[in-house]
Amino acid sequence: MDSPPVRVHTLAAAGTAEADLADMVRAHYDNEPLMRLAGEIHFDTALSRADVVAAAQVYGRPLPQIVYLPCCGTLRHAAAFLKQGAGQVVAVDLSLPSLLAGLARNVPTELRQHLSVHHGDIRAAAPVLPRGGVDLAFLGGNSLGDITDPAGHQAFVAALAKSLAPGGMLLFDYAADRYLPPGGQETTEWSQMWHGPAGDIEVIDRRTRRIEPVEGSGMAVLHVDCEILQATTGRPVVAAHSYRKLIVPDALLVRQFAAAGLELDNAGPVADWSPYHRDRIDRIGDLGMLGEPCCWYRANRCAGPRS
Repeated sequence: MDSPPVRVHTLAAAGTAEADLADMVRAHYDNEPLMRLAGEIHFDTALSRADVVAAAQVYGRPLPQIVYLPCCGTLRHAAAFLKQGAGQVVAVDLSLPSLLAGLARNVPTELRQHLSVHHGDIRAAAPVLPRGGVDLAFLGGNSLGDITDPAGHQAFVAALAKSLAPGGMLLFDYAADRYLPPGGQETTEWSQMWHGPAGDIEVIDRRTRRIEPVEGSGMAVLHVDCEILQATTGRPVVAAHSYRKLIVPDALLVRQFAAAGLELDNAGPVADWSPYHRDRIDRIGDLGMLGEPCCWYRANRCAGPRS
């Protein structure tokens, strides 16, 4: 007998995200045509599996019974964590279309009973997490910078810290300031494959990156304008749009995490932990939306009593 469909539950405070964050989610993360772009890696099973294998090595111990996936997107890591040994995955994301697409394409039927999916802001996720916190939270896809409002970012880090049990670890990948455009602005374009409903189409992926310092904070916002055009005709296959990432240098990130009760460690480039990633970079020079500058970070919560 097949398992029943997984329901997406709505968090009680699902509509409380900043207006600019909600706008970006609608334009970029809810964008179904963009999900079909190979470089966005939403349905790249081999890469997602390799991410989790490497993450388990960085974690350095057997996976716990419950793994929390904040900002889980299209659930691309959920099945891999379950197959790697986790007993249950709790997943939260602001993009409902991403969650629905991921359930349809990334979660095999036999694993669905071990998955709990929630739509909303992870800053409101406490009611769906274990009361004592989780031993491992995994924040994939360079998602740490999605909230560009400085106060919202601090609340985001605090919520991640509070999701952990004493001694628990937040493991995440982040490009930080290693992906800044030279001279403050740069336009790049490269050939890609777009997996359309009628078949694969060769496209040009053109993105313009520009940096805007957040005055007095030591942080900056990376603005990215995105165009996906048919290679032969120049017609758009994805509506032109923009998205943003908050750039926090490592030294400042360490202080921010310490303020939230976490000890942060940059564990080094993602590719240094994974032969798959290194081989893929050497062969095709591409890790999709992650990019070679991404590093693994470990943030450990002190093992003392929880406040």
